[in-house]
Amino acid sequence: MKKKLGLMKKIPDGYKQTEIGVIPENWDVKNLGEIADIVTGNTPPTNDQSNYGEDYFFVSPADLGKSKYIPQTQKKLSKKGFSISRKLPPNSILFTCIGSTIGKAGIAPFELTFNQQINAILPNENFSSDFLFYSLNLIAPKIQSLAGEQAVPIVNKCEFEKTTIALPPNTSEQTAIASVLSDTDALIEHLGKLITKKKDIKQGTMQQLLTGKKRLPGFSEKWKVKKLGEIGEITGAGIDKKLKSDEIPVRLVNYLDVFHKNFIYSKDLNHWVTAPVKQFRRCAVKKGDIFFTPSSEMRYDIGISAVAMEDISDAGYSYHVDRLRLFDDWDLAFRTYIFKTEYFLDQAETICEGSGKRYVISITKFREMTVRYPVDKLEQTAIAIILFDMDADIERLEKKRDKYTMLKQGMMQQLLTGRMRIYANN
Repeated sequence: MKKKLGLMKKIPDGYKQTEIGVIPENWDVKNLGEIADIVTGNTPPTNDQSNYGEDYFFVSPADLGKSKYIPQTQKKLSKKGFSISRKLPPNSILFTCIGSTIGKAGIAPFELTFNQQINAILPNENFSSDFLFYSLNLIAPKIQSLAGEQAVPIVNKCEFEKTTIALPPNTSEQTAIASVLSDTDALIEHLGKLITKKKDIKQGTMQQLLTGKKRLPGFSEKWKVKKLGEIGEITGAGIDKKLKSDEIPVRLVNYLDVFHKNFIYSKDLNHWVTAPVKQFRRCAVKKGDIFFTPSSEMRYDIGISAVAMEDISDAGYSYHVDRLRLFDDWDLAFRTYIFKTEYFLDQAETICEGSGKRYVISITKFREMTVRYPVDKLEQTAIAIILFDMDADIERLEKKRDKYTMLKQGMMQQLLTGRMRIYANN
């Protein structure tokens, strides 16, 4: 018995055990329904288009989860539609309770309306809206579990009202906690805006340098326009995703590897399959190979490319990917960027074929697509260095943003349960 007791975690002085865990002695456990009015939205009749316009925010689940305060809505209402809708005062918290978006939340920056897929918590003098917003973000997975396994997951209003949170005894402590998290949010948002700005600058730079509209000093040789079939060998019919005992193990360069990455390295490939030796050799991944996405549900997602930056001896490309292996020695990084111009991607979007559900470019049509490029490898390298440095700067900021996002999650766990205390200055 003593040994069992010794294994039990000791509750720190000044804390207590509750149904939601250990919290400070002077904190309470409250149901949402005990501390606030909770209401569900409504939708003005859609068969009367005069209800809709550009005057008033009309919040749907798609508008939540992007930032703390709702910055914009996909749909808006007219004065007429607004007059027959359920209105929320500023600082109300909106929380999605249906479908795959359960758990997304946001705060109303001003009076607005919302649809029936959202529950709203109306503020009062007994709690900080910011504190409650972060508390709901913390327990969102728990609320999601209330929906169960249904065709359309839903958390009804009654269940939502019974959701419990840990609540400091006064709004000053709630506000102090929320202030720390809000400052972190502001930093994350600032980094996000900076990343977007730098991506826009890079995109503009690409369109200048990769079309020859702007030439770097010291280069004047005319650029060439050639078909892909003239500059290299294009192959498809890659390796499938099966496992067979009589075949050799192979790592795959998958569709999503190509879609999400500019550069493909061995360390990033972790999908193992098997293939016959002959097929593996034909689909091998060599340094400088350029891979393309030949199909997609959207026309504009076809022709996305990534480049193998090293030989990967145990890898092959997937049957969902096409490979271009150049005849000439182009700068390695330049290969990544030259196929991302509007000039090239517009061709892919134009010539792809499909029924509206899936679009595809055949190998034959891929070979007919053209690329405009400088023959001088030194010019290729000079262009690639500029763009590569821009990518490195963006990646550095993305890692910093992700670091603070992870840090915020840890801070929420500590601050919103009282494990770490912050007191307001009096």
